[in-house]
Amino acid sequence: MKAFRQHSGRMNEFDSSDVDLDRLNDMPTDGRRPLLVSSSLPLIDDVVRLASSAALEVHVASDLSSAARHWLEAPLVLIGSDVSSTSEIPGKRARVVVVHADGDIDAHDTARQRDMWRFAVEVGAEHVVELPEGERWLMESFRECAEGPVRDGRVTAILGGTGGVGTSTLTVNVAMTAIKRGSRSLVVDADPWGGGLDLVFGAEEKTGARWSDLRHVSGHLPAGHLDAALPRIGDVSILSCSRNDDASVTPASNAIDPATMASVLAAGKRSHDHVFVDCSRCSDDFLTSVLAVSDSAVLVVGDHVRAAAAAARRYAWLRGKISPLAVVQANSPRGIARDDIEHALGTELTAVIPHVPSMTSRADEGELPALPRTYANACDRILDVVMSDAHSSRRAA
Repeated sequence: MKAFRQHSGRMNEFDSSDVDLDRLNDMPTDGRRPLLVSSSLPLIDDVVRLASSAALEVHVASDLSSAARHWLEAPLVLIGSDVSSTSEIPGKRARVVVVHADGDIDAHDTARQRDMWRFAVEVGAEHVVELPEGERWLMESFRECAEGPVRDGRVTAILGGTGGVGTSTLTVNVAMTAIKRGSRSLVVDADPWGGGLDLVFGAEEKTGARWSDLRHVSGHLPAGHLDAALPRIGDVSILSCSRNDDASVTPASNAIDPATMASVLAAGKRSHDHVFVDCSRCSDDFLTSVLAVSDSAVLVVGDHVRAAAAAARRYAWLRGKISPLAVVQANSPRGIARDDIEHALGTELTAVIPHVPSMTSRADEGELPALPRTYANACDRILDVVMSDAHSSRRAA
């Protein structure tokens, strides 16, 4: 549970001196209307105003007993701090938030604050939001409700311990393996100088948005808009960097903005079961921002001495930032042994990716090769780790 105090200016005032609860609750419902449990008219006024800016209507119940009708169907439940009894809770559910307005609780009234937090724990609240500081967060939550049901997918960052270890190829193959498990996947290219990940799929002629079309995106990105805009191969959507021949392109103008990446990944999680980010060549700062919104990571290790030494440093840096972390060896014809790599890194490998000479030539022809059984099995083992329920969404402290 988290307290959100996101300072932001108030939106345009909602012109209402009173709220007709019966009128609100008689409006048609489509399963997207949040539920507010409160009898505080100022708080109801604030919440209805914010919801209206997301084109949402709100079910309003004066107490928990009268909230039972919409308790389970509402995509989000807000409980005002004026509600004190937990004996009439209709049942435990996800996405419950306790909300209160600035001034409702005296900052020096520690007993009242303790009571509010105790109440939040008892109702199973995921957040406690104070208005107006938490308006921006609440607005984002309302916008998600307006989109309808979401998939709540996972984000996996895939990176190499050094260059040239086949990170992009592995990203594509793991995503293709995921769809065989029934997961709708999104592959995100995070290397603006990599030539475009759509080439690996043979999708360079597919119409749809590339990163150059999303440069100015920030804040909430509707999941449906992203999904509809991207090119797709089967059940895999692709967000690739573009190939721009403009000589005026500079590292600064070609870079992907971390805030835009965060918006894209958030939308991708809502529209896909799994989002795989190809972090082949990313600065540490940018990679840190990707890991901050990721649920797991994969480190690809080359099987030569220098590559293993570089990967050992990268692994030491990564393991304090993300968990679960799958570590895989990319084999080459004359590489060092698996035991030597595990000794260098100080950890066991999740899988070994076999060397498949035809994979590069097939990619050059824009074809996705049929994976040898050993490669497919390695992809399955990677997915077992990054999709493990025991570790999902658990980041290292």
